[in-house]
Amino acid sequence: MQKRLRRLKKKLNRKFQNFLNLLALVFKLGLTLFVFFFVVLFLISRPLEIFSDYFVDHTEEVTDEGRISEDEFIRRVEPTAKEVEKTHNVRPSLLIAQAALESDWGNSGLSKEANNYFGIKGSSGREYATKEYYDDEWENIQTSFKHYNSMEDSIIDYANLIKNGTSWDADFYKEVKEASDYKEAAYAMQKAGYATDPDYASKLIHIIEKYHLYEMDH
Repeated sequence: MQKRLRRLKKKLNRKFQNFLNLLALVFKLGLTLFVFFFVVLFLISRPLEIFSDYFVDHTEEVTDEGRISEDEFIRRVEPTAKEVEKTHNVRPSLLIAQAALESDWGNSGLSKEANNYFGIKGSSGREYATKEYYDDEWENIQTSFKHYNSMEDSIIDYANLIKNGTSWDADFYKEVKEASDYKEAAYAMQKAGYATDPDYASKLIHIIEKYHLYEMDH
């Protein structure tokens, strides 16, 4: 009887030990799966973060590279500006400053799509968004602007406007042409109503002085 009990006890001990071993194995397997699960999540999410950061930075880099710099814009406009000074008696400093201000240094949609660097309005069949200053506040409006074949054509049309005036007044920009310096010319341009911005003249003068454009005037 005692032998049978001892055998039974050993048998139960072996089964219990096997059960404990099984529990340990299940625990280790569960822990392994748990760790594996988080490792997989990390490996999946980390590359996405890296690629996401790359694409955001890359997009910003492309945007920055696509923008014309102030110095590059001046270099592009300067040759034609000096030519029309001889033929139209228009100050290069004022011309370049207005082109920069009106076209956001050649980066506006109007300058890129229509080669319109001076915001000159006209019937073109397409309207663009712009801002006008009325009753002491800025208003967003849609209006038509002229289209040109090139930047040079836009500059020449602007120079013709200053030289010949409007269709209803040949002397519309007389004070601009007769100004003794760039400051007087800038204020005369604002007085003539070229733009509705109340700070138009001071903005032109700031650009002229910051980039020493007055050195081009003769």
